[in-house]
Amino acid sequence: MRFAFESARKDLARWFQDKSSFLIWLGIPFMIGGLLTSMMDGGDGGKPQGTLYIADLDNGFLSGLVAGAFGQGELGELIVVETVSVEEGTERIENGEGSGFLIIPEGFTDAFINDEPVTLTLKTNPSQTILPGIIQDVTEVLLDAGFYAQQLLGDEIREIMDSDFDGDAADLFVAGISVQIQNKIDAVAPKVFPPVIDLEIVEPPPAEPQPNYALLFLPGIVLMAILITANSLAVDFWHEREAGTLRRLVSVPGQLLAFVVGKSMAAGVVLGAISLITLSAGFAYHDVAWSKLPLSVIWVTMGGIGLFAWFSALAMLFPNQKAASLVITIMLFPMLMAGGSFFPFAALPEWIQTIGRASPNGFIVDRLGNELASASAWSIDLGSWLIVFAMLASGFILCSWRLGAGFARR
Repeated sequence: MRFAFESARKDLARWFQDKSSFLIWLGIPFMIGGLLTSMMDGGDGGKPQGTLYIADLDNGFLSGLVAGAFGQGELGELIVVETVSVEEGTERIENGEGSGFLIIPEGFTDAFINDEPVTLTLKTNPSQTILPGIIQDVTEVLLDAGFYAQQLLGDEIREIMDSDFDGDAADLFVAGISVQIQNKIDAVAPKVFPPVIDLEIVEPPPAEPQPNYALLFLPGIVLMAILITANSLAVDFWHEREAGTLRRLVSVPGQLLAFVVGKSMAAGVVLGAISLITLSAGFAYHDVAWSKLPLSVIWVTMGGIGLFAWFSALAMLFPNQKAASLVITIMLFPMLMAGGSFFPFAALPEWIQTIGRASPNGFIVDRLGNELASASAWSIDLGSWLIVFAMLASGFILCSWRLGAGFARR
């Protein structure tokens, strides 16, 4: 066992001298994962927001109500109102800033009260579509509401604006005008609000919670980093052979398995670091419960060691290092495609899902996804652990067999 630890220490010291490879193993999945996640989070249903410039030349009570109407309720979440001069507003809207520019002319309040014609000027930004249309519709609704209010209550509004009472006279005036307004409203209410349609409101069934589509990509992206790393480390047996290490090792009885175990331990340290970094970043970004992190790291690391052992045994089947690297790399991309690294299983056809979940990396991705989506931590069943240990042990045996079958002597 001491030989295995010394072999692992030697490999780690040699591998960590090449820091650029470690950065590449992390960088590619982080870049691809960042792009995919940003695409998924781009459709989070956020509301657009625009700016309405208003030049209030009237500065009256009613012009203030018009400007304030755009900042009420949900409309206020869509439109930010900014008061400007005519010159500034014209310059900004012509430069493509904001969504609209409304000019309230001088004398607007007096014209409204006296039922005289008045014109509001609205300029919209042609480079936008939704928000300028909303501003235009709201402006038209406000003008229509103001017209009907003036037709119905014009006399009372003029009396209120012209009133100048104090004390008891003011109280009597307010009471009298309130009665007049109430009588008019009662008179038109049956015509304006007839119960033409009976509406029965039925509560909809509770909606099923929508999955976090960006989180679905995390297991596959983590396994992408593991596969790329295991693929690169697998050809290290060729480096050992070219350096003459294997020829000297084969002359020492009983050390081949210890050598494979030591190299797998070193690979496990590297793969564990990769899985810890990528999973921690994913947990932090997606707000996953940190209690699930230890099992997830162990699961991915053990699976990664098994993949490394199998890649290594495969690499030793070929006549030279170049052929081994080429074939393993060619195998890598179908495994990534079917195994849920580029697309989550939920987005793939059923027949590809079946193949992907049966692949080594797809099996690890599937169980990791279940762990992240489960209500509690440590949800991976014993049967899945046994499968991963069987994959790992068989990889060790194949590597040792290939070394003893002549690879080390060539």
